[in-house]
Amino acid sequence: MTTETEAGHAKLPRVLGPTEAFCIVVGSVIGSGIFITPSKVALNVPYMGGIAFVWIMGGLFSMAGALTLAELSSMLPSAGGPYVYLREAFGRLSAFLFGWTEFLVIRTGSMATLAAAFAINFRILFPPPLGLNQVAWETLAAVSAIVVLTTVNVIGTRFGGWVQVVGTGLKVGALIAMIVLPFFLGKADPKLLTPIGPTAYSWSLTSGFMVAMIAVLWTYDGWVNAAALAEDIKDPGKNIPRALILGMVALIAIYLSMTLVYHMVLPIGVVQHPDTIISATFMEKLIGGWGPTLISVVIMSSTFITLNGNALSGPRAYFAMARDGVFPSGLCKINPTFQTPANAIIAQAVWAVILITAASAFLLIEPPAASMVDGETTSIWISAWHKLHNNPLYDVMYTYVIFGGTIFYGLAILSVFVLRAKRPDLPRPYRTWGYPVTPVLYTVGSLILLGSMLYESFYESLAGLGVVALGLPAFYLFRRSSQSSLS
Repeated sequence: MTTETEAGHAKLPRVLGPTEAFCIVVGSVIGSGIFITPSKVALNVPYMGGIAFVWIMGGLFSMAGALTLAELSSMLPSAGGPYVYLREAFGRLSAFLFGWTEFLVIRTGSMATLAAAFAINFRILFPPPLGLNQVAWETLAAVSAIVVLTTVNVIGTRFGGWVQVVGTGLKVGALIAMIVLPFFLGKADPKLLTPIGPTAYSWSLTSGFMVAMIAVLWTYDGWVNAAALAEDIKDPGKNIPRALILGMVALIAIYLSMTLVYHMVLPIGVVQHPDTIISATFMEKLIGGWGPTLISVVIMSSTFITLNGNALSGPRAYFAMARDGVFPSGLCKINPTFQTPANAIIAQAVWAVILITAASAFLLIEPPAASMVDGETTSIWISAWHKLHNNPLYDVMYTYVIFGGTIFYGLAILSVFVLRAKRPDLPRPYRTWGYPVTPVLYTVGSLILLGSMLYESFYESLAGLGVVALGLPAFYLFRRSSQSSLS
């Protein structure tokens, strides 16, 4: 049964335990990235010391955010995660802009990207029927995955949590097997962990490091999900901090071990090759021709479970926004049968499907030649169309997702300073370890990363800022609509 908030609105029932909370952190983070990203990292940071450093720094950066988020989530255990912290620290406008960007780009973009990765591996295992275009087949697979998981999470939060636990156990088990197998087969050679460092320093090394860091942070993305589910988790003051901290420790250990093992089996030149799918080449080297097929099964299953974590956690922000009167009111309705925010779950799925369909259309429709259009603005749009046409959704979308996420996660982490001064009376079952250094490090790292993304991927970053800016008139429109309906 639902309970009531102080304002009289229905709350979500607490049905998720500590195991589910831990698996939401780990299972939401491990998607397709660790099977693909190490090649991008090695291409941009061509020496083992730097490669290990990027993975460790990406993990510590995410850990600093998780340690701070643990205090915020235990202090304000309501649905929505960063939306709630931004609202309490900086006001409703900043909170709305987060939720707006979360809906349009961050969360649904993550879902679209994960669904695309799922679909690519689905197509490898199950080629399209004769006469059906490959892109259309992948689009159908991606949309189907989102529909299935949306249905699961509409039916019940406990059901979605159970799927997350089982799936996380299976994919973590698969990764541990991949880490152990090279040693068992005698095919791990530590001598391949070369070169350790660069022969000389140049600006390209710093630039390459930042490009690699963006890819690594995409691979770590998702640790915030448990906080969004604070209203669904039992004893959140204890279970969320524990899940965030233990989850991040497990992730850093798994990612670093997996990366080192890749490089113990494959020479760095092979890993760096642009056509290399590192996990498939790795498994082929270990077990032969069945390796790539087996890894496609693992990646497809892994992305499916990560997609479930997003389908489960993302709608809580829109639910909280609607409950505050700054998003369509129907999104805060709790389904009387299933006790889930069904409308918010479905709305998120619909927009993710629209993103997938639009990306597929750009891949299928040939853009006009740049020489055939006039005007600088038109030329920019045509250039963007060419990029979307020539690059899969996975490669294009993660920059948008990471840029938008970094802005608002950075602000959410900053809110710990504001709330310690503004609301010292609030109970804090957990206090950020290493405060104030921990949140400061995360904030400084966020600023450096945002600057790097603006420099390296200017148009994608600018598009992300454009989405945030569109939220300004939307906020006042939704607020006015809500006030009118109450008067």
